[in-house]
Amino acid sequence: MNKLVQVTLNADQEKYNLDGDESITFIDANSYYIGQIVAREHGWIVLESVDQTGNQGGIVFIKEDQIAKIEDDTPVLHYYATTEIKDPFDMGHLNSSVKNWDFTDIYDLLINVADAQPFVTFEVDTGVTYTGLITQLDKKEVRILEKNGTSIEHFTTVIPLQDIVCVDVNSIDNNLFIHYLRQKQNYEFNELKLVEIYFDYTFDDQFGNFVIGKVLKYDEDNILLESLNELGQVESIAVIARSHVAHVTEESERLNYFNYLVNWQQKNHSFDPDYLERSINLNGPIKSITEVIENWPDGHVIKISDSIYHYPDRLGLIADRGDEGFDLKILTEYDLGEISDHNYDDLISVDLAGSEMIKMQRFIDHK
Repeated sequence: MNKLVQVTLNADQEKYNLDGDESITFIDANSYYIGQIVAREHGWIVLESVDQTGNQGGIVFIKEDQIAKIEDDTPVLHYYATTEIKDPFDMGHLNSSVKNWDFTDIYDLLINVADAQPFVTFEVDTGVTYTGLITQLDKKEVRILEKNGTSIEHFTTVIPLQDIVCVDVNSIDNNLFIHYLRQKQNYEFNELKLVEIYFDYTFDDQFGNFVIGKVLKYDEDNILLESLNELGQVESIAVIARSHVAHVTEESERLNYFNYLVNWQQKNHSFDPDYLERSINLNGPIKSITEVIENWPDGHVIKISDSIYHYPDRLGLIADRGDEGFDLKILTEYDLGEISDHNYDDLISVDLAGSEMIKMQRFIDHK
């Protein structure tokens, strides 16, 4: 792809009134779009997107007068510059016709969407996003049946056309979801024996967080888990402390959905893009989290989850080790920031291998 840009919308900025000055804004670190601008049409830019894992994504239509800024030199873009942009889902082919749609306004655009890919994601001017199936469209509003977990709502959501600032078409997760619904009856059992694991986080807003994956082996104190990302690909292989496991689910509609995703990824030869399974020797006893950290190489990125800290996952470099715990120099906003101290007994998990660690290691090695 050509040079990437980072696009931030007005809706994704939070305004603060400090001493009467409302011009001070804060950009949510995760609220932006990355991709290549391929066209500008009637007040809209057409962006061929790149997702958070560095894969080519779908086409995003963004209303120009709702853009806070378009940047071509940011830490995020420097990170993407060290990542090879791949197209494992053949999005280049799927995007080819979408990029050439003829439209003059949002109504014309949504006619194209409804004809080609009626399952779509909208962002409105308040920053709220809606994903669902278009059921009705006129020149004032669009009605959709929203996605709710692994099903679709029965009652329509009405979105005024004038509120829409972004239309995300052809995203791989939406494509996979629709394909799953069409053959849902084939995935009514958790044949792959995947699990959802919930943890005893200290902060209330972390309860309900969980990981999905396959247990590779376990002992009295530890679980070795192959965790999956939201597309059903191998995300990491981690050691989990069983003392911090609050609940394990082996039967759910979500797990049935992930059975479909894993099968799809395996057939597409994109299940383990970073070859994480090959990097771990499963022979012998499981090393505890403490043993892993005590022997972790200096200068190598590590990812941990701590039951005490507000953010469940942290990437960083080990700055110091002691008998009871260690200090972590946190990688935040694609740079090394503050140091946090961690007690071994508070750690939920540590990744032995992970896609995010690989990409971040490559990034800091190039800094």
